Amino acid sequence: MLDLAHDPKHPLLFHTGTFLVLFTIFLLVHTGLAGRNRLRLGWLLAFSLFYYWRSNGLFTLTLVGLAAADWLLAQWIHAEERPRRRSLLLALSISSNLLALGFFKYTNFFLGNVAALRGVPFHPLDIFLPLGISFHVFQSLSYLIDVYRRRYPPQRSFFDYLLFLCFFPQIVAGPIVRAPELFSSIHPLREPDQSATATALVRILRGVIKKAIFADYLGLYADLIFGAPGTYSGPEVLLGVYAYSLQIYFDFSGYTDMALGMAKLLGIDIPENFRSPYRATSITDFWRRWHISLSSWLREYLYVSLGGNRHGRLRQCAALMITMLLGGLWHGASWTFVVWGALHGVALTWEKLRPNAWALQGARPLAWLFTFHFVAATWVFFRAPTFQGAFQVFQQLFVGWAETPIAQICTERAGLLLALGGGALLCAVPEGWAARIEGAARAMPAIGKSMAFAALALVVAHMAQVEVRPFIYFQF
Repeated sequence: MLDLAHDPKHPLLFHTGTFLVLFTIFLLVHTGLAGRNRLRLGWLLAFSLFYYWRSNGLFTLTLVGLAAADWLLAQWIHAEERPRRRSLLLALSISSNLLALGFFKYTNFFLGNVAALRGVPFHPLDIFLPLGISFHVFQSLSYLIDVYRRRYPPQRSFFDYLLFLCFFPQIVAGPIVRAPELFSSIHPLREPDQSATATALVRILRGVIKKAIFADYLGLYADLIFGAPGTYSGPEVLLGVYAYSLQIYFDFSGYTDMALGMAKLLGIDIPENFRSPYRATSITDFWRRWHISLSSWLREYLYVSLGGNRHGRLRQCAALMITMLLGGLWHGASWTFVVWGALHGVALTWEKLRPNAWALQGARPLAWLFTFHFVAATWVFFRAPTFQGAFQVFQQLFVGWAETPIAQICTERAGLLLALGGGALLCAVPEGWAARIEGAARAMPAIGKSMAFAALALVVAHMAQVEVRPFIYFQF
């Protein structure tokens, strides 16, 4: 029986049997409405709102309310010719979005810090964090700022603008989509051909494999290590750090693969969000490959607005640090996330000051090794619930190497080592290989494509029999 009731503790995940059945029903109706674009868009909006309501309930009204306010303000900003009035309208629109985000996400963080400074106990308020609010706010802000900068006129249809904000494949965890990217795909909605359908199915299957086979399995071990790091030896803790590094990549990029695949089945193209980030040879290179839509947003709407590289090296470094500090805080209401952002900001600043640090001949493998381990080390602050837990992980890295034979680890953690090795190989696959696999799928006969979809269904059915773990970025 399908679980259609609102349940904030059990969001509707892409890799569950319930969602597969609902999406299949939705897709059948969507296909049956071919040639009737407005009805199709209405059906797509209805399903998107249902998907959001399934996890957020009445807080869906918050999304609709903010969307209505932003839609109206964009019209006024565009029509207003007086610079001061336009700036005030933009400030009002930005403030309304940030106030909503601040209330839901940062109220307890702020009150907890005030209580700590006063030395009094703090009891967190019972505030529900709507899934996807961070992505929704950033997407809204990019639209409003672009309209203010007159990059494009505002969307006249509230119906279309609401669909832009709540398009179900990417509303909860991105990618952050620019308005023209979506509007150009829905007017009219393109009918995906067999080639596009094959590419979409391969993409969805790849995402399910990343999430269900790699991320969820590696996450079980990472939870053990980060839950009680003091009870494990250095080699085991190191494996836990590696496990989480791969888990968060496969979890987030797996979600993105599924989102891009489902959108393509609907004739809509949304931007790539990952480009083999663990093949990066510098932190700057890493941020060009990891969560591309967010890093692009931070660069264009925050870093550039703070001056970017236009006012000297010192101002540039300050802008970079502020951008990464706020980027860290965006991920979560905790000082551990701020430290994570600060460490990346320091690394990016150092690379700006020393642009040729890795230019020595033969330094590329060393650059890759340093980059990966720096990123893995900073993930500790991202994953650990407290600073004490993070520091304990680092302390345990240097404990027990002599007392824990490698052979023992290979025997006791054989499944983990296999998953880590397979994950590392998957990360190392050249970017062109994925395109080749998709090309081979496009050339397959219809029966082959049907078998691929059946394989997807079998994987989902298998995972439905074990614990289903939410996507990591759902909490942000």
